[in-house]
Amino acid sequence: MGKRPGLSGRVLVIVAATAVVTGLATPPVSADIAPAVPSVRALAEAPADPAVPPATRVPETTPEEKVEVVRSLGLDIDRGWLVLRDHDFVFKIFDTADPVRFPLVKEGALQAFRDGDPASTLFIRSGATELAGRDRDNYVRGQLERDQARRLKQRAAALVAMPVTDQQLDLGYRDFIYELWHFVTGYPKVKAAALAAYGASEAEQKVFLANGLLAAKRQDQTDAINADRDRDEAEKARLTARGARQNAATVVGLQTTDSMLDLADDFFIRKILDKATPGAQIAIAAQAALNSAVAADWKAFLATGIYAARDRDVVIENEKKAAENRRVAREIKARAENGGMRPRLVAAAAAALAGSDHDVEVFLQTGRYAVPTQSLEATTLGVRGAYVASNGGSTYIIRGEPGNQSTAKLTGATWTIKDGLADPNCFSLESTQFEGSYLRADGDIVKLAANDGGTPFKNDATWCSSPGKSGSGVSLESYSHRGHFLRHWGGQVYAAVSTDSGTYNASWLFNEDTTWSVADPDPEVTTPITLRWKNDDALRAKLGAPTKPEVYDAVGGGVRYRDYTGGRMYWSAATGAHAVTGPALEKYQSIGEYRWHLPITDTTPTPNVEGSFTHVQDGGSIYWSPATGAHLIYGAIRDRYAQLGWERSYLGFPATDETQAGNLRRSTFQHGIIDHDPATGQTRDYRN
Repeated sequence: MGKRPGLSGRVLVIVAATAVVTGLATPPVSADIAPAVPSVRALAEAPADPAVPPATRVPETTPEEKVEVVRSLGLDIDRGWLVLRDHDFVFKIFDTADPVRFPLVKEGALQAFRDGDPASTLFIRSGATELAGRDRDNYVRGQLERDQARRLKQRAAALVAMPVTDQQLDLGYRDFIYELWHFVTGYPKVKAAALAAYGASEAEQKVFLANGLLAAKRQDQTDAINADRDRDEAEKARLTARGARQNAATVVGLQTTDSMLDLADDFFIRKILDKATPGAQIAIAAQAALNSAVAADWKAFLATGIYAARDRDVVIENEKKAAENRRVAREIKARAENGGMRPRLVAAAAAALAGSDHDVEVFLQTGRYAVPTQSLEATTLGVRGAYVASNGGSTYIIRGEPGNQSTAKLTGATWTIKDGLADPNCFSLESTQFEGSYLRADGDIVKLAANDGGTPFKNDATWCSSPGKSGSGVSLESYSHRGHFLRHWGGQVYAAVSTDSGTYNASWLFNEDTTWSVADPDPEVTTPITLRWKNDDALRAKLGAPTKPEVYDAVGGGVRYRDYTGGRMYWSAATGAHAVTGPALEKYQSIGEYRWHLPITDTTPTPNVEGSFTHVQDGGSIYWSPATGAHLIYGAIRDRYAQLGWERSYLGFPATDETQAGNLRRSTFQHGIIDHDPATGQTRDYRN
C-alpha cells in the first residue's frame, strides 16, 4: 500500500487515530505512557486557478432558455423577445407577468433588472422558472383561501345590497370594509360596526364580515321595525320574517324578489335548497329542516341553522386543505430524506408537521425555500473537518486557518442544493459565493464553473446521491460520468472511479473518500481542537457534544479551549489538544487552569484500579480516585512518586495537595507520605 501523492503522512494519521480508539478502550500499562493522539495533517487552502476564467463570468442566455421562461409563465412566444439582450428580456418579463398569478416572478424580475446584466442572466437561467414554480404552487394552495375570502365578501356585500366588482372582491379585508362602510346608508349600526372593524386586526375583520355585519344588520332591521309605532305586532312579525329570509338568501347567493320574501318559511327553504351545493352542509341542514313538520324548525333554520351549516362547510374546506398541505409536506420530507442532500429541509418539514396547520402552510409557502444551503464535509478518519470548497476553477477540501480568532467562517464552502440541472431526481451544487457557478465534472477533475445553459454543462454539473459507501452520509455519482464519484485525494476533489491505480482512482480508501457528511451551511474554520474532536471517535464519545463556542486567549502565545458536555479541551502550539474531564477538571480550574500550566495528556483512566491522572507542563499531575478525590502533585515529590510506580506503589493515590510541614514540602497519600527538603534536596517516602 503506497502513500498518496500530495498527502504524505495520511497512513500514519489513520493508524494513529485507530490507536487512540484502542488506547481509550484499554488502559495503558503505566501512567508514564501518555495516551496516543492522532497527529492530523493540516490541508492547504484552496489556491486560485489562474487557468480558469473567474466563476462570475456567466455567458448570456440562449434563445432556448428564454423560450423556457416564457412557457413557464404561460405566455405566447414573441420571437422579437428572443433576440433581446438578457437585461431587456427581463424587463419584458417584469412588464408582462401576471401580478396575481406570478407575484414572485414579477418581484424577482424587477430586482434583477435593477441589479444589471449578470443578475438578469442568472434570473433567466434559473431564477425565473424556479420562482414561476413557486408562484404556481402558492396560487393553487391559496385558491381555496381566495375563494373563501371572495365568498365571504360577496355575502357581506349582499347583506347590504352592495354591488361589487371582481376588483373589489380581490381587495384586502381592510380596504373592502372601507368600500362597504362608504356604500352603506340606512343602517347606522352596520356603519358603526364597519368603522370599528376597519381599524381592527385581519382576524377581527373576518369575524365582522362573517358574523358581526349580520348581527348589526339584524339590530338595524329590528330597530327600524320597532320605530314605526303604527305597525301592529302581526305586521312586525311579517317584516321580521322577511328580513330573516332576505339575510338567509345571501348565504347561498339567492336573488330574491318581494314575492319570494313573502313565501312561507318551508317554501323559501326549498328555494335555498335548490341554490345550495348538493352534499354541502347547508344543503343537508336545509333538507333536515324541510323533513320536519314543525314550523319552529323552519324558522330556526333561517334564523341560525343556515349560518351554522355555512360555518361547518368552511371548517370542512379548511380541513381538506390542511390535510392536503400535510400530504404535500410529508412528500417533501420523504423526498428530502431519500435524497440525503437536504437535511435542513427534512428538519424544517418535520418541525412544521409537528406544529399547527398554519405552520404547515407557512412551510409550504416560504419555509421550504428558506433552507436551500448545505456544506459537504469529508468523513475519512483523519480528514474530518475538511469541507468541499472552491474559489473558482479546481475544487479542494479545506479546513481554513484559525489564526487568533475564536471562530471564523470558511470561504467558498457553502452550496445551494438544487434539483439536478440534467435530472430533477439528482442534484446540482451551486456556489453561494459565485451565483450561477456549479460543481462540474470536467473530465475527472471537479471544477467550479459558470453555467452556460448547454446540455453538456447540465450533465456535468448534475450529481446523483446514494447512501454513503462507507455506511453513513451520502455518495455522489457523476451524471455524465457514470461510475465516477465525488472524491477527495491529496486535498483536491475529483470525479473518481475505483481502480487499482495509485492515483485519485485508487481503490484504497475509495469508499471512505467518496462518502460525505451533508453539514450545516457556513461551516467554521476547523481549529486544532475541533480537528481532534472530529477525528478521535473514542474521545468524542467521552467528551460529548460542544456546549459553547471555542475561546481563544492570547496568553502565553495563544491558548484555545472549548467546553463539551463531558469536559473541556485545551490547545496550544506547544502542547497540542488535550481533554480534561471529571473531578480533574474541577481541580485544574481551581488552580488557574491554562494560565498555570497546560495539559500534555488527556485525563486518562489509571490501570488496575478506579481513578485517573492528568499530566500538565513542567512536571505536574492531577490524580483522582473515588476514595481520595482529585489532588495536585508536582516537582521532586512527583518525581519520587513516579519512581515508585505511581498509584500502583504502596502509597496509593494522593490524599492531599502538597503542603508545608515545618521546613519540608509534604504530600500525604493513602498509605504513606513523601517529604522533600528544599534545603538539602533530599526526598524520602515512608508509610503512615
